[in-house]
Amino acid sequence: MCESSVYGIDGTKIMEDVINIKIDGKKIHLIDILNTELDIEGVIVEIDLEKHSIFIDLK
Repeated sequence: MCESSVYGIDGTKIMEDVINIKIDGKKIHLIDILNTELDIEGVIVEIDLEKHSIFIDLK
């Protein structure tokens, strides 16, 4: 599977099993495998494909 977990830069888990990310400026829209949606403000600072991890600097 290709799901990833999304974390704040401090390591706090924001959402797991994310399958879709849409970016509109500083707005980030996340959708997980259960179609749960979450909108947050921030900037993606790292994507680690090997560890299935995405890190966001929350604003």
